[in-house]
Order: sequence, then C-alpha cells, then structure tokens
Amino acid sequence: MKKIIAILITITFVISFNAVALAKSYTIDEVQIKGWVQPNGDMVVNELFTYTLDGNFSELTRSFPDKHNRQVEGFEAHIVSGKHPVVGEIKGSMLNTVKVAANGTTRTVKVDVKDKSVSVLYVYIMRGAVKSYETYSDLDITFFERGANHDIDYKNVTIAYVLPGDVGDSKIHGFMYDQNGKVNNVYRNGIVFTTPNSQAHSVTATRTFFPSSIMTEQQKGAAPVSFEQAVEQEKERLEAFHSKVALTPIASTSVWGGSLLFLFGAVFLLFMRQKWFAPFGNPAHVLQTDPVYLSFINHNGDYHPKSFLSGIFSLAEKGHVDIQLAPSADRFKGQLNVPEKTFAFQFKKGTQPLLAYEKKLVTWLFKVGLTTRKFHLHDIAGKADGEKDREKSYLNQQYVFEKTHYKWHGNVKALMVEARTVSGKLSNVLKQMIFVVIALLMAFAVYTAGGSGWEIAFPFIIAILVIGLFTQNPLNKWLPIVFFIILFFVMRQMITGDLYIALTALLLAGTLLYYMLPSTLLTSLNALYTKMSIIKFHKQIERGFPLGLTIEEQERWLTRAYLLNSSHKKLPEIKNGLAGTLPFTALFAMEADPLHFVQSTWGATRIVKASSSDGGSAQTFDTGGGGGGSGGDGGGAGAD
Repeated sequence: MKKIIAILITITFVISFNAVALAKSYTIDEVQIKGWVQPNGDMVVNELFTYTLDGNFSELTRSFPDKHNRQVEGFEAHIVSGKHPVVGEIKGSMLNTVKVAANGTTRTVKVDVKDKSVSVLYVYIMRGAVKSYETYSDLDITFFERGANHDIDYKNVTIAYVLPGDVGDSKIHGFMYDQNGKVNNVYRNGIVFTTPNSQAHSVTATRTFFPSSIMTEQQKGAAPVSFEQAVEQEKERLEAFHSKVALTPIASTSVWGGSLLFLFGAVFLLFMRQKWFAPFGNPAHVLQTDPVYLSFINHNGDYHPKSFLSGIFSLAEKGHVDIQLAPSADRFKGQLNVPEKTFAFQFKKGTQPLLAYEKKLVTWLFKVGLTTRKFHLHDIAGKADGEKDREKSYLNQQYVFEKTHYKWHGNVKALMVEARTVSGKLSNVLKQMIFVVIALLMAFAVYTAGGSGWEIAFPFIIAILVIGLFTQNPLNKWLPIVFFIILFFVMRQMITGDLYIALTALLLAGTLLYYMLPSTLLTSLNALYTKMSIIKFHKQIERGFPLGLTIEEQERWLTRAYLLNSSHKKLPEIKNGLAGTLPFTALFAMEADPLHFVQSTWGATRIVKASSSDGGSAQTFDTGGGGGGSGGDGGGAGAD
C-alpha cells in the first residue's frame, strides 16, 4: 500500500505541476486582430493584445504556426497608452516601441511591467497571405493552434479583414474554426469573426473566399474547383469540425464513466484488502479450512514468508508433524532481542499419504538420514552477533532456503491455478485492459478536439508499445508510470476545458486501479467466502479467545491466529484464558514472532522469484535481511 501511495503521489505531482500557480501569472483579456489585404496578396496585420500581469514581467511572446512563420516580416511591438484602445484607431503618439528578438516561430518582446494591465500592439506583414485564382481568392489563416504556445485561454477575440475593394457582402464567404467562434459581420469590403474564448491548446483559424477581381497586382492561376464548389466544400469541412465539437459532451461523459469504472474497481480491491468489515463469511469456516489454502487466500496467492509454515501446520493437523516450542539455538545466547523459545517441528509418519507438494516440503525441511527428522526454526537463521567466520556459509544457506521456498510456493500456486482458485493471468489481462480503455477514451477525446489522424492514433501506439513491454516483464512498476505521464502530456497539448479535467481524473483513477490490482486474483466463490471469513476471524481475534472450543479447536484457532497475523514483528494480544498445555500458548505469551527474529539475522542475497503470471517466467532481484516481504508548438502568445 505504501508503494501505491508513493507512486500515486509521484504521478499526481507531475500532473498537477503545470496547474500550480507560480510566483507570477497572467491572463489575456482581449485580442483584436485586423488585417488589411493588399492587391498583391500580402496583408498588413495589427494585433492588439491586452494582458493582465500579476508579478514582474520582462518578456512577452507572440508565436506563429509553422505554416505562417516564414510569411511574417517586419514584426514590430509597441506598448499602447490610453484606455480601451481599438486596433485601427491607434495614433502614433500612443505608441512606445520596444525591442523584439526572433527565435524560430516565436517573437520575444522586451518589457518591464509589474502588477498591471498592459496593451501591446504587434504589427507585421504576412507575405502571400492570399492565394488567388482566376475566379476567386482564398485567405486561409491560422492564428492560434494546439501546442505549448497556446497554453492559456484568450478571451474576447476579434478578427477582422479589410479587402482592397468593394465586392459586395454576398460575394464574401467566411468560415471560422474555433470551438466558440462565428462570423459576426460581413461588409461589402470586409468581414469580422469573433469568439468569446479561444481555449488553450485549441485551434483558432479563419478562411475567407471572395472574388479575385480586386486582387489587381497578383498573378492568378487556374482554380482547382469553381468558386461555388470551393464554398460548398468548405461548408462541409466546417460542418465536420462542428460535428466533432458536438461530440465533446459525449466524450466527456464517456471519460467520466471510465473514471468511475476504474474507481469502483479500486474501491472493490481496497475492500478486499481491509480487515474490518465482511458482509458474509464465518470464523468457523477458517477453523475447518486447510492452513495452506488459508495462507494463499489471505495473500491473494502471492509469496509470503510464512508460506512454508502454513505447509508445516497443515501437516501437523493431518498428524504428520509435532509442533513444539524449543529453546533458541545456543549460538544466539546473550544476543539482544533473541526470543527465549522458537518453533521446532518433528516429522512422523501419519495414516494419510502425503500429497506431492507435501512430500517436497518434507524432503526440503526435514532432512533424510537422521534418526528423528526434525526442523528447528533457527536451522535457517543467519549469523549470530560476533560470528564472522561462517558469514558466507549462512548467506548460501539462506539463498538455498529462499530459492527452494519460492519454488515450493510456485508449485502450490500452480495447483491452485489449476483448480481455478486464483489466477495471475486475469490480473495481467485487466492491467492491459486499463491501457486499452485509457487509449480508446483519449483517442476519442482527441478526435472531438479536431486532432489529426496521427494524433488520434498516438495513444493506441503508446498503449501497444507498453503492452508489448508489459508482457515481457509484468512486474515492472515504472512502465505504466511512463504510459500515464506520456498520455498526460499528450492530453495537455490537445484537450481543453471540462474534457481536460475528465481525462485527468481518468488517468488518476486508472493509475490507482493499476497499482491496486494484486499480481494474483481470487477467481472462485469459495475463495471469496474464505477471504470474508478471514476478515471475520480477525475481528474475533480482537474480541478475544472464544469460549467453548475443544482442545483440537483451540489449537487450530491459535495456529490460524498466528498464521493470519498481519504484523511481521508482534503477535496479537489474545484476551481471555488460553489452555496452558498448548505449544502456541507460550508462543503468544512471548508476543514476538519467532520468524521475524530469523529474518532479522539474514543478509542480502539474490534469489529468483516467480513472476506474477501463471506462466513460467522469472525475475532475479536483491533481497535484504530483516524484512518481511507535430512541428513546433503552435501559434500563440505568452509572458515571462
């Protein structure tokens, strides 16, 4: 759980970093753009940006889309004095010219402004702005587009064009590509477009058709289509644009639905992990269930340091092993924190034949050739304090024990998978489905935002790559983080408004569900019932030792209280009286878990741990002692 929280905090920090208000901020409250089309196809452009600056600013920027950057010449910037200036009506006496530096698609304006509103006039010539044919002219301009240079909303945008002659308002056809934009007015020699809000990371573009007869100084080629056909084609293109925009509410609802689905799954998994409430189940079922089965269900089939003990306890209940509490090994005498007693087990032949996995456990722990086959827990302990000459020997012994332990655990798990009690493949499939669902919803959102085919396909490409790498190493914890962060930055460049918030929630919920999914899932009703019964058994432990149990039931109860204990160090305090003749009575009186002391003596080794899937892949890792377990950034404006 701590790892899940740490990973979520990391991703949340990355996602929220760009939304945190820095020491200074700014807004663009109004944009007035006016272009005077020249008979030769060039256009003189005046742009008036009104900024509200909070903090000390030394630079303002105006960036252009790649397709227009080379057309921009003679760029100038002037700070405008006076209240409510109007582009086209600004006098020279109102201008204070400032220095401009060009770098790629961005023009940087040097200013010295602090905590105030300021209006800046940008003046430039756009060469070849108009493309003219024999019958009509085409003025197609993108002012702002998706990208880092359009990272805030531009409020109250007006774009006006003045043509070089009178062609009649019925002959001028304008189209605005903006989520909120429209044609405001058409005059005999011009047109005005408006949008109340050019949303961050969205496109604001216009296209205007008019008769080419007024372009007297421009060469005209043959038109690819007639004037009327060009207008009709653009109408269809604009309708397609608005049809995508109209899908935004559906996309937002779908994304929120995906977020809720992920969140519901995470809450369900969290419910399965908790130990305080169970809607069904019975503590008596725990007493009747084999310790090996209980241990695997309690830990969702994952490896646990007590797995081998569950096997020994199971053998004891079948009459194959006697459980005793024996004095600690002599080599630990005088050492701090050494328990007075620890587990000792003696194997004996019972009436029931041993199962295959039980035979492996006996062969592994109870050595052949001894008069009496015993296993003392300190047989697997590491070196004692001051014992340096056998350190390598103890490390090798620990390595062999842990490697055999993992192998034995894998054998038992394979039997439970075969019985369809647990599954690792299902967990991996669900994790891959998280990638697919997020990619699908992200692509849908990008489509509604007017993304290109490549932009729509990109989330799927990333998902396919991540799934391919995931199948090679399902235990890689950082691979999905790369997926979530990449898609977040893709989303940040293309998505705006409420859909942006919904997708952010989707990524966070998907991250939560991914890391909440255990490597192995319970897949049978009996396993689920047993899981709930274990929760009720934990509650019974808190209430105290139940009365009225037989000696055999008391021993079973204490065995499970130890085996299912969630603490690696301490044993639960058992209220009410315990039978003094039982080995576990003295164990619980010591309060400390004897296995924890053994692990505290271990050193660092490299062991092979079975993968979380149902297959046969493996991963090598270290274990330490003492533990338990597309072109440019788009047109826009900015400030710094």
